[in-house]
Amino acid sequence: MLKIHKDIFDKKWLDDLAFNLMEGSWYCNNIANVKTWPYGLSGTHLLFGNEYFRRLDENQIRYNNNREMSLNLIKAFDAIQIKVRRKMKLMEISTNLQFKHMDGTLHTDGTKEQSVFILMLSNNNIVEDIGGEFFHQPTNTSVSFEHGKLIEQNGVDLHRGFAFNKPFIPRMSVKFVGENEN
Repeated sequence: MLKIHKDIFDKKWLDDLAFNLMEGSWYCNNIANVKTWPYGLSGTHLLFGNEYFRRLDENQIRYNNNREMSLNLIKAFDAIQIKVRRKMKLMEISTNLQFKHMDGTLHTDGTKEQSVFILMLSNNNIVEDIGGEFFHQPTNTSVSFEHGKLIEQNGVDLHRGFAFNKPFIPRMSVKFVGENEN
């Protein structure tokens, strides 16, 4: 399943979010397709990233040190649920930051019981096609980059994100994972 949502968020909020993310800390510890246990330190590739919310179990939640950003993104997930008309349990919010030549590899972001939402962001005014597309393998669909576009897919859908093809322009995404309630 692949759905594209637009016009969920105000442009000013999107611009402020992109600016605030760029002003924050990024860590090169976002490992895709983790292959080792118990620390998960080996996988297919690294991206810059941050985790703002992770539900460890029913009673434990881990937040980022930037509590204000975490709460802002949790409220954004509430807006997403209203848009898609579905109530979900929030499981994760994390970010990715890519520069030229930092293309992702095929990976999944959840389970079959989960829905994943990827919000595309840039702090630059992108007026030409410079890449940054999102590829959804189950439908063999390439989704062009657009600041504020929200991509919805199943948690087990293989996909990958491409960096912009111009140097020094960051492509950011925010990933929201929600567990579908029956």
